[in-house]
Amino acid sequence: MASEFQLVSSPEELGLSSRAITEFFSKHGKLGLHSLAVVKGGKAYALAVRPFAVDSPHTLFSLSKSFCSMAAGMAVHEGLLSYEDSVAEVLRDCLPEKYDKRLKEVTLHHLLSMSSGLEEQSDHEIRSSTDWARAALSYKVVHKPGTKFHYNTMGTYLAGRMVSARAGMSLRDYLMPRLFEPLGIKKPQWDCCPLGHNTGGFGLHLGVADLARTAQLLLDGGVWQGERLLSGEYLARATRKQVDNRDLNWDDPHVDWMSGYGYQFWMARHGRYRGDGMYGQVMMVDPKSKLAVCCTAGLNLMGDEMDALHDLMDQLVSLPKEKAEGQAALKRLEKRLVFRAPADKDGPLFGEGNYFREDGKSLRVEIPDDNSLRLIFRSPDSQQPLFFSFGRKTAHRGEFPSFAMGERPQAYLGRFGVRDGVITARVVMPQAPYRTEIKLSPTPEGLRLVMDSVGFDSGTFLLKRAGQ
Repeated sequence: MASEFQLVSSPEELGLSSRAITEFFSKHGKLGLHSLAVVKGGKAYALAVRPFAVDSPHTLFSLSKSFCSMAAGMAVHEGLLSYEDSVAEVLRDCLPEKYDKRLKEVTLHHLLSMSSGLEEQSDHEIRSSTDWARAALSYKVVHKPGTKFHYNTMGTYLAGRMVSARAGMSLRDYLMPRLFEPLGIKKPQWDCCPLGHNTGGFGLHLGVADLARTAQLLLDGGVWQGERLLSGEYLARATRKQVDNRDLNWDDPHVDWMSGYGYQFWMARHGRYRGDGMYGQVMMVDPKSKLAVCCTAGLNLMGDEMDALHDLMDQLVSLPKEKAEGQAALKRLEKRLVFRAPADKDGPLFGEGNYFREDGKSLRVEIPDDNSLRLIFRSPDSQQPLFFSFGRKTAHRGEFPSFAMGERPQAYLGRFGVRDGVITARVVMPQAPYRTEIKLSPTPEGLRLVMDSVGFDSGTFLLKRAGQ
């Protein structure tokens, strides 16, 4: 039964080193990880930075692609599809009146390996349409399928639609009895397009403990506690290089994005492979050492994250296992992992009013009372303003609307403090990577606004008070 998979209290129960974890957070504590799980031998050690939790769903972004890939592999194994099936044939009801006849050459294999040859524009502006499949299939095939890597989220969406068309149900519902239920994963949320189809290439929400179970399945070659869930043929295709993804025009290449691409999995250093998603969602598998690490995060520098995770995997197996004192040090670290409230010295609030810049950015500051703050930040290149409320003594609990069609709203915690004449307001989203810290200080003409964000604007902005 799935309940036999264990979450343990220390890496030593996996035959690994607690010291590797403590040194990792000592060195990379400000990287932006929300949760981390280490997986080996049917067990996992996991920890989270509060208010995040190991069993709380988190937006996975493109790590969702790996789950869409698994659904496709299952559909092929069941005879519903083949890797050579044409997207134009399977989704013929979605074809526009005028379409590129070369679409008939684009197969499930090409979509899964990001080598469809579709125009690069086919991955943009589609979310504003109602029928994503018809919109994606309206673009030209500009490269011979199978010859050129192009990272295309709408290609993954089309692959998911192929599975749904043949299975007669959504991706999520198809995976429930085949993957999620056997692994002990409760019915997850998977965002949908306007027509109600799962978005496929993004939008799946799982906790790091769920990722740990999935990683163990991959480590065990697709077998979960004696039951085969993923075929060996699928895994052999999915986790080996299917297309060369080197970009010789990239000024600052990172090896983990240029080592080859499988079926919605990236090849990585040291014989490892991974699924990953924007802002740091990662499931990294090392078949050689039978070890995996999974994490959710809110960060901008994924190259730094990859370097840190590779080092962690090396040290987990190379450093000596800790005795009681070293394991106790890790327990103390677990208690310290928290997004702390902004410093507050009970200074007076200030700055209520409207502020602007000549480039169109504007800020409205509202102060309902000494313990409440509202900020409305508008940018001319954004379709909607940032509107957040903050509490002083306790966090304000609010909801942030979705950024784009298909993404669900996100709950947020807003807290502020005043110290040395600076208002610091901080937003954390417990089930998403988005965050922002806003510092406001007075200037002769208005306000100085400093934003440090993941998913929002960052930078320093000098704003004039409206009416001056």
